[in-house]
Amino acid sequence: MYTEPTLHTTPKPEPAAPSQGRQGRNRFRIANRRSATLALLLAAAIGLAACGSDPAPIAAPATEAAAPADEAEGTGAAADAADSGAAATPAPAAVTAAPSDLGDILVGEDGRTVYGFTNDVDATSACYGTCADAWPPLIVGPDWDVAPGLDSGIFNAVARDDGQLQLVAGKWPLYYFAGDAGPADLNGQGSGDVWFVVGTDGILITDGEAGADQAAAPAAEAAPAADPIVSVGTTEAGDVLVDRDGLSLYGFLDDADGTPTCDGACADAWPPLLVDSADLPDGLDPEVFSVVTRNDGSFQLKAGQWPLYLFAGDAAPGDINGQGSGDVWFLAAPDGSLIGAQAVSSSDGESGGSAADGGAADEGDSDDSDY
Repeated sequence: MYTEPTLHTTPKPEPAAPSQGRQGRNRFRIANRRSATLALLLAAAIGLAACGSDPAPIAAPATEAAAPADEAEGTGAAADAADSGAAATPAPAAVTAAPSDLGDILVGEDGRTVYGFTNDVDATSACYGTCADAWPPLIVGPDWDVAPGLDSGIFNAVARDDGQLQLVAGKWPLYYFAGDAGPADLNGQGSGDVWFVVGTDGILITDGEAGADQAAAPAAEAAPAADPIVSVGTTEAGDVLVDRDGLSLYGFLDDADGTPTCDGACADAWPPLLVDSADLPDGLDPEVFSVVTRNDGSFQLKAGQWPLYLFAGDAAPGDINGQGSGDVWFLAAPDGSLIGAQAVSSSDGESGGSAADGGAADEGDSDDSDY
């Protein structure tokens, strides 16, 4: 029997896998990367489809949380702005302009008229003591300002002897007048021919009589009646001598020899009661009244031994604001004596008799402290 020989064949090798060889390995890596990228894109698409167009769940809480913070920040900013606004609020204007019978004039914060004093030189105040009581200076703080519409360039502030700042308009330190009771009063105008209201340009307005129309009207009404220059009025201190306007009259202890010694700034605060001539006015008792010549040649009325004065700080009949001032100014009684002066003279010790009763007063020069 014939038997075919068994053929032993070697199997053919399989084709090389893609990973075999450098080129094959590179193609395999690229394929893997593409597959991973596609997988990521597919996952993102699925996520977006699931969320739709709704806002991200994290964004809403963040926005809600931010809102109070913004509100708090806004509130803080508003508070800061309010505080800043309060701090920036300017002080009230020290002076403003106001119409008057004399034209536009300067008035103070409360609407009261302000004045200049012609005895002030180089913007320096000469009014102190009792003068400043009758003519209070317009005091300002370091942050002073003037009202809109006024030329701030004409204003300044100067230090007084006590360190306070007094407002100056032009070259005139500014003052109020104690005799002005309220806004629009002009009772200090022309007082002593040295006190005048101040225009908005910083220049003194010297037109108009003393007291302007307000003081002139009573005088004009009194003239036809020929009222005596002096009469008796009633005050809380008793009956006193008063002038035609009913204002109280005073005597000055330094005039003990019957000669007037109150001049200059003293006479601004204590205006002498003047008459037209050396002849005694009609209607006055020569046993009580007489006339004396002043240093400037004018004529002043006397009661008893005392030259008579008004006080600039008295604004109305019955006022006795000057009584006892400096322990040298006292009300004149109808008999020509000084009310209250005897007690002061007695307390000073023996001086040869009471000044009020005609005794010699202590010698010595008067000074501003007496005014």
